[in-house]
Amino acid sequence: MRRVLPPLLAFALAVCLAACGAGGGVAQGEGGGGDAQLWVTQDNGRKVVLEAAVPSGISAIAALDRETDVETRYGGRFVQSVNGIEGSLAHQRDWFYLVNGIEPDVGGAEVKLHPGDIVWWDYRTWGGEDERPVVVGAFPEPFLHGWDGTRRPAEVRAPAGLEAEAAALLEILGGPVGEGESNVFAVELKTDTDGATLTAQRGNANDAPVTFTLSGGLVAVRAALNALAEDPWVVRYRYEATFDADGEVVE
Repeated sequence: MRRVLPPLLAFALAVCLAACGAGGGVAQGEGGGGDAQLWVTQDNGRKVVLEAAVPSGISAIAALDRETDVETRYGGRFVQSVNGIEGSLAHQRDWFYLVNGIEPDVGGAEVKLHPGDIVWWDYRTWGGEDERPVVVGAFPEPFLHGWDGTRRPAEVRAPAGLEAEAAALLEILGGPVGEGESNVFAVELKTDTDGATLTAQRGNANDAPVTFTLSGGLVAVRAALNALAEDPWVVRYRYEATFDADGEVVE
């Protein structure tokens, strides 16, 4: 079971945290701003271990250490085990982390959390298709809070006939406000499929712009856009997501 909070309640929590970070003054973290969120999962997000609010201003590893029993390696810069579940070279399994859906190329001790950030630790296999520099499961991140406290403008690119759906989604993504090149949500129509798939990619740098691509048949794409605008966390914990023609996420 993927969710530990009802999706609308969870999204309301995210909005509240973002507001606090912008000066709402409710939950003050060690960095002087609002809280961040901690997620811990296993197997590409398929098993949810915990979710908790943590202070901003601390590192990704410190956030994990507040809520779980952590053992580290390489001088405390990398996680070896969480609650007794250890990384294994023989089985090619380890603990990986993402911030706002972005998997950094630096250790978790080097990344400080900002108000509204989501730090997600996932125990999974490594190598091959499991290497994902950005995933969709923290959506609407990283559009809302970006990387290292800096957000980029959001842009939705959709074919003619989907203007209303694109506008509704752009509002969820925070609109064209931010610094630098835009993060893009691109919509692509295909004639050879009934479903739709949401994937994400970015450049080599941690702060590079991201592109989320929703591709598929018109009916499924329209339904998926409406589903994401109504409940942005419908794809929560997933590395990528597939929708059916009714806008339901397919396991």
